[in-house]
Order: sequence, then structure tokens, then C-alpha cells
Amino acid sequence: AKPTALALSSASVRGGTRVTGTVRVSSKAGVVVKLSSSNPGVASVPASVSVPAGATSANFSVITYKVRTTTSVSISASANNGITSSTLTVKR
Repeated sequence: AKPTALALSSASVRGGTRVTGTVRVSSKAGVVVKLSSSNPGVASVPASVSVPAGATSANFSVITYKVRTTTSVSISASANNGITSSTLTVKR
């Protein structure tokens, strides 16, 4: 299974707000998806999320931190040579 989409419950939030991310995968085989943030000091994600066999998506939490200036962060999900990402804007 490869990740096919990464959705965020909100595309733009004030720093200090928690966002829910949802990663969708291509099959119901079950897979551990690696997560990464382009700027963990602004928005942090768990190292990975498991999509259990029989499911095609899994949720994870994105923790954002207070910022001095509005900052865009790319959240990425990868597994089995597939990668997908979504941009989160963190506002002051």
C-alpha cells in the first residue's frame, strides 16, 4: 500500500492549535506510513502512523507552536516509494 492523499482538518491555523491529519492509502493491505514535517519547530507530527489491514486511512495529530510570523509547513507521508504531502499555514 502507498499513501495517496494527506488531508488536514484545517489548512490554516493559529500557532498553538492542534490539527488532525488523515492519510489515505492505496489498498487495504495494512501499512506503516512515515510522517515528516518540513519545520518541526512550527508543526510537529508523530514519526509514523499505522493503517491497519482492512482500512484505507488513519488519523494523526499535528501539534503547532506559536510563531512570530506566518509560516507555511509541508507535512509529508511516505511508504513503499509513494509520497504525498499537504501544506499547513501557521499564523501568529
